[in-house]
Amino acid sequence: MTAITAHQALTIFSWFAVAILLLLLLLIARFYQNVSQERTYYWVFGLPIVIFGLGAARYAFLDRVGGDPLGDLLWFSGGILLAAMCVYLYNLMTQGR
Repeated sequence: MTAITAHQALTIFSWFAVAILLLLLLLIARFYQNVSQERTYYWVFGLPIVIFGLGAARYAFLDRVGGDPLGDLLWFSGGILLAAMCVYLYNLMTQGR
């Protein structure tokens, strides 16, 4: 059995911090949907949490900082999805203002 390195622990810890922030964003989108009766697709904010978690688990398993194509692809796809959802929610919440 191998010991957990500091890099592995910090990688998983950072994912928990990002997951908490994304959960708050999900709750904001859900609140806005309930108040305004406009569809925000708040559940899609859960997908980047899962994708970032898979990327973090991949890098923690490999004990590497970067350079893994699958891990990089997971981080990139999660970031693109998150950016698209944030722009969509921003436009939805500020339209006409």
